[in-house]
Amino acid sequence: MKDSTPLQKGKNLLTLIAVNLAIAFICLEALSLAFYFVNQKQFFYTRTKGKEKVVEDIERIGIRLDESIVERLHPFFGYVLKQGAFPNEKLKLKVNKEGFYSLYEYPFIKTNKNQLIVGIFGGSVANNFAVDEYVTQRLSNKLKSYPEFANKEIIILNFGNGGYKQPQQLLILNYFLALGQKFDLVMNIDGFNEVALSNLNNKAQLEIGMPSVQHIQPLTSLANNNLSPEAMSSIVQINDDKKQLKVGIDKLQNCQLALCHAVTSLQVKQLVNNYQQAVIKYDAQVKKSNSDTAKSGIVYIPKADSVLPDAAAFDKIASLWYESSIAMNQILSSRKIKYFHFIQPNQYYPTKRVFTAKEKEIAISKDSPYIEGVTKGYPVLLSKVDDLQKAGVNIFNGVNVLDNTKETVYKDACCHYNYMGDDIFANYVSSSIIKVVRESK
Repeated sequence: MKDSTPLQKGKNLLTLIAVNLAIAFICLEALSLAFYFVNQKQFFYTRTKGKEKVVEDIERIGIRLDESIVERLHPFFGYVLKQGAFPNEKLKLKVNKEGFYSLYEYPFIKTNKNQLIVGIFGGSVANNFAVDEYVTQRLSNKLKSYPEFANKEIIILNFGNGGYKQPQQLLILNYFLALGQKFDLVMNIDGFNEVALSNLNNKAQLEIGMPSVQHIQPLTSLANNNLSPEAMSSIVQINDDKKQLKVGIDKLQNCQLALCHAVTSLQVKQLVNNYQQAVIKYDAQVKKSNSDTAKSGIVYIPKADSVLPDAAAFDKIASLWYESSIAMNQILSSRKIKYFHFIQPNQYYPTKRVFTAKEKEIAISKDSPYIEGVTKGYPVLLSKVDDLQKAGVNIFNGVNVLDNTKETVYKDACCHYNYMGDDIFANYVSSSIIKVVRESK
């Protein structure tokens, strides 16, 4: 028998390579399937499609994939959101022209007497509370379960934004009242930002009553053209990382093979790490270039004479918070508008809550910059509650309202609640409101 021709040998070699590649692919796919099962507790091909864990991690970190800088400097409020940002076409929900995420433009004018206008003020927890209402009508349904609100069309107006703290709520209320906005009821959900972010202001030697240093400093640096070439380069890198992250997440959610999912997950995690390193680098460069901002910038943010000792700082924070709530109550009471002040629960303020395994993983960070402000500041705020009540403020201490559930209620390492947490807090808010309404009859 004649030896195989070179052509036949070539075919055999290609067949051998193809078989080896197929075996390698099957092995890699099997390993990827096992990896997915270990991490997700379900089989990849029959999985229930939901939010990817890496996407939850990105949200927990606080990475915004849609836009890099969504805040805009505001002459009265410090900053607001960019008009038109975060559009939800289905709900017709977006940031309105005043800079708040809402279904409505402000001032909102009643179209019938049966409407009950509820203004919600505060930081991101207040914002989330209002947005949850737009999506689920959770608060409206709970209030309507009481006869006093059964026939009302409840209109929720969101005046909260991430990072807001007193006296921003007070200033925003006054501004919109001056524009003619009518309210039947006003809610202020706060506490966390006042102590956590004001503490960071103090450490940065920024006046405690000024907007959050985390939010205002990057904006004023850009406005003052005070960023170094190195900082600008970091911004470009951050934007590039975000674009790649968005592409990676889109690919991840459309993977048909476990191997594709595993490889893309690793790529996305590396991009997240790159993003975080770029942010750390940017923050360091901004701090370095901000030393002369007060002297040369066109945006003036008052600096404190010195960093206050903790005791003095938290007394000042609590006093500002107290006076702001008193002022909001007085202004609204003079217009016969009911004011309700809720102190939000937070995972860093110790209560009797027993955290779930998931919460210990996603909601507790030993490196959180907010721990000191919460642990030292909340007790000082809470010491003012009795005085506020004696002054006629309907204030409710909600720090313990999540203690009685064994379910996971926190969704990130900052301060925000998941669906279960939102429901428990909404129950507390609605029952507190109806109690006051009935007692005032």
